Amino acid sequence: MKLKDIHSGSKMFIDSNIITYHISGHSIFGEACRNFLKKVEMGQYECYVNDVVFSEVLLNFMKSELFRLRGIKPQRMVGEIKREPSLIELVSFNAVTKLFENLRVEILPVEYKCKKIVEFISRYSLLPNDAIHVATMKRHRIENIATNDSDFERIEWINVWKP
Repeated sequence: MKLKDIHSGSKMFIDSNIITYHISGHSIFGEACRNFLKKVEMGQYECYVNDVVFSEVLLNFMKSELFRLRGIKPQRMVGEIKREPSLIELVSFNAVTKLFENLRVEILPVEYKCKKIVEFISRYSLLPNDAIHVATMKRHRIENIATNDSDFERIEWINVWKP
């Protein structure tokens, strides 16, 4: 299902890739994500993220900015920052903070037991962060996710909305 077809008033969880595509101006998915997030800003949907999504967006933004500013390849960014922590000072997070100030999303705290996360990892063959998203959605009765990650399609009770 496509993001542009989501019904107004829908309760949605937003995955980090949707926000990252918008912020980075992704050549393929950026426009669809930007249009969706404009509707989120206008309050057309009841939207949620969790602490993990917020962290992933910040990390992805740092990767793209340090690649743009210094040519540091994303897979080498963490090592480079460990070696030279002052690299973080090059990144202006204004775009991210402004976006989260304007988006009408509630940031849900991560509040699960390890056993529950491992259950979702095992049952649906998910990576840990995706299992945390599923646990968040289950706990808050959210059945729709805006994402470009096909892994969520394995979960029978989740409706996946893609750019």
